[in-house]
Amino acid sequence: MPLIHRLLLILIYTGVMTVNVNAAIVLGNIRNAAPGQLVELKVAHQYLDGRTTAESAALDAKGNFSLAIQVEEPQMVFMAFNDSRLPLFLANQDTLIVMSEAFQFPLGCQFGGQAGANNTIFTQYLRDFGSDFNEFNNIRYKVGQWWANIEEPMNARMEELPPAEFAAYMKQRKTAALALLDNFQAANPGELTPVFSDWLAADIIYDWAYHLTFYGQVFGGRYFVQPEFFEFLYEAPLMSEYIGSQWYRQFVFLFMARQQVKKDPENDFWAGMYQRAAENLSDKPLAFVQSEIIYTAFSRERFREMLPLYRQFMEHNRFQVFDRKVEDLYQKMARTSNGAVAPEFKGPENNGQWLTLSQLRGKVVYVNFWASWCSSCLRKMEFFNEFETELTANGVEIVNISVDEMSERWQNSLVQNAFKGHHLLASSAQSQNIATAYNVEAVPQYFIISRKGVFMEKAASSQPNDIREQLLRLARD
Repeated sequence: MPLIHRLLLILIYTGVMTVNVNAAIVLGNIRNAAPGQLVELKVAHQYLDGRTTAESAALDAKGNFSLAIQVEEPQMVFMAFNDSRLPLFLANQDTLIVMSEAFQFPLGCQFGGQAGANNTIFTQYLRDFGSDFNEFNNIRYKVGQWWANIEEPMNARMEELPPAEFAAYMKQRKTAALALLDNFQAANPGELTPVFSDWLAADIIYDWAYHLTFYGQVFGGRYFVQPEFFEFLYEAPLMSEYIGSQWYRQFVFLFMARQQVKKDPENDFWAGMYQRAAENLSDKPLAFVQSEIIYTAFSRERFREMLPLYRQFMEHNRFQVFDRKVEDLYQKMARTSNGAVAPEFKGPENNGQWLTLSQLRGKVVYVNFWASWCSSCLRKMEFFNEFETELTANGVEIVNISVDEMSERWQNSLVQNAFKGHHLLASSAQSQNIATAYNVEAVPQYFIISRKGVFMEKAASSQPNDIREQLLRLARD
């Protein structure tokens, strides 16, 4: 009996695992690891429903573990152990054995089971052609209002190579990656699953197409890239069933952003991208792209621009897996959108006096969320120290709400910087945490509240002078 079958029977018989036939199963052994250490699988499927699924298991006395997890789309996932991550490829109904040594993980892992060959070549592919999965190492360029990412080594290569040489480099890279896949299949006939081999071939093509599109769009002006450079797009179909490929997702978004920049880079960018998607895509890829456009635009506070399209999407979308992503964000954004009633708050200021939002009725209120450890917050508040006299004279009240967890740091920062306005600690409110009530998940963040207590439209940019002008404009209306 094959090893995989023996392991599965032992684990099921002993009650260590229950097999879900619609899940992916990962089991194995980590030698020289302490019993009880955790092995975790993470499936990032934000592109589907805005969420990440994680399952963990503790090593038994022999270092064995077993996990089962749902993988809605064939995709890369991560296995985490001892502060290190191992990228894997999984699809539902895959069964994978992972064997490693505790102090060498994730290097030197051996794979077995039905998905073992898939991950053997996938590991080699990532080693030879793969990504840096730390997004903080990436460089971002703006295409219209969409941010496109590129890794530092690839960015340096783009800066060095003229168009013909860069296209030749990318062609050689694509050819070598496809040869790796073809040679493995020839040497190991029938070992790779059809889902994986097709997915990897698509991932290679869209890696190539994304980087060429990025080069032509971002560095096109520097190198006077000619229209014929983009003829490679005929070899990269916009329609693909492999939305679990990060390169396909990045490519199709960059393509739509580029199309919108060519048509109208300034006005209603996200609504325009939504329309470009409708012109170029259909079925599930269209639903994915349009849901992601809505989600991204909502996240960037383009609520009013996208609200009619959100309603249209929810009415006509046939792929319900995407509904949750946009609906959950809509529910959050609607509470703080233009015209919604601002949540009441009540809490002690730094001077001990109590402040409520209702006390400021009749004033335009600038509510600024910040933290003592946020350098950009502090710089912004320094500007508002200069604006305070003018704003107050025009009926604008400044309310600074800190998300600091330690009141001492909040108080010390106020003393050191002498910030003007009202000061509250979000966690000291009488009822709900103020940051939670306002859906604040990162700082700096601000809101403008009208004299009647409803949210008002923000400035076109987050620059302090633009916010100041918007506050004065609203106060004078």
